[in-house]
Formats: sequence, structure tokens, C-alpha cells
Amino acid sequence: MITDLVIETAESVGRKVARDWPFLDVEDITQHVLLEACTRADDYNGMPPDELWSFLTRKAVAYCARERNDYVYRTARYLYTPEEVRVLLTLAVESVGVEGDAPTKDGYVSAPDRGNVCVSLWDLSQALDGIPERWRRILMRRAECDGFDSEQRRKLVEAGWEPLSESEQRTARRATERLAEVLNRVVNRLPGDHDGPGARKAMPNARAQAVTHDERDGE
Repeated sequence: MITDLVIETAESVGRKVARDWPFLDVEDITQHVLLEACTRADDYNGMPPDELWSFLTRKAVAYCARERNDYVYRTARYLYTPEEVRVLLTLAVESVGVEGDAPTKDGYVSAPDRGNVCVSLWDLSQALDGIPERWRRILMRRAECDGFDSEQRRKLVEAGWEPLSESEQRTARRATERLAEVLNRVVNRLPGDHDGPGARKAMPNARAQAVTHDERDGE
């Protein structure tokens, strides 16, 4: 039998990891971690809390990665995580900018340090149109200096850039989660629903159903 601490930690890890992999169900993630713990109950029961959290988190993330890889292999359709979307948005802003009108020609940006994951600029622009304008402005401000070191940030501040407040940072996290959710809908919708380059096929709602966030209008 696993202890209450292991159960509570697994549930907490499931909720945390599900935010990073929003197209997977929190209960599925938690159940996988709990089943893993049950197979080695003595080992897990004896772990200090911090070590237990780290170990279960690694197991949960590995499970999510396998599930997405399996989905991609079976369907040839990709599902983006919020962290991947954050990196790709930063690269898009650095290279060509995506805050204006939708591009007339499709192009791509890719992240070599993220396994060369890439995104269509058209799809990214369409996804940005699907979140509140205030969220877009905050994401663009963050993207302007994402990945900068302290010296680069200092120069940017001197040039007039304003760092995000704590409230705006929280909003940016929610906005990134929503942007990933919208982008996954955009790239997997029916070809007939797409009025520009980069048409995609529809995504079944089987094992990769997106978590629906509460509709919030800018906060």
C-alpha cells in the first residue's frame, strides 16, 4: 500500500504537469503515476517529500511525452505544449514579427534546441487572433526579451521596454496556455474551415482532447 503522502503528491504532480501538457487529461496523468508508485510502494513510501515530488514529476512528464509521440505517430498531427508555443512565438517575433496582419505567404519558424519543433506563421497568427487583445500585447512584450541575459534586458529597459509586473506575468502564463490550446485547434481543423495557407486535417477527440479553460476576457 502506498502512503497518503504518495497519493497526495501524485495528485498534485498530476495537476501541475497537466498544465504543461493541456491536451492530456489530469486524471489520466495522475492514475499513471499512482500505478507506477504501486508497483514499487516500498521505494516510494520511503522517499523524502522533495525527492518524491521530483521523481513523480519525471515519471509524469515521460508519460505525457510518450502519449503525444504515440498520437503523432498514429495521426501525423502535432500537438504543441505551452512551453513550445512560448519558444516559437519568441522566435517568430525575433525573425519576422507576427503581431500585424496575417501573412500573405506561409512560412515557418523552428526551434533547434526543442527537437526542431516548428510552426506555420499563418497558423500562429490565426491562433493569436483567437485570444484577447490584452493577452496578445502582454505576450508580445514578453517575447521581445525572452531568452535575454541580464545585460541585454538592462539595455532593453534603458531603451524604454517595461518589464512585466507580477500580475502580468501570471496573465502571460494563462495566455500562453490558451494560445497553445487555440493553436492546436487551428492546426488540426477541417481543411474546409481554413481560408489560407497551411490547411490541416481535423483531430479526433480520443486520447488528446484539449482541456477547456474557463473563458476569461483579458485577466
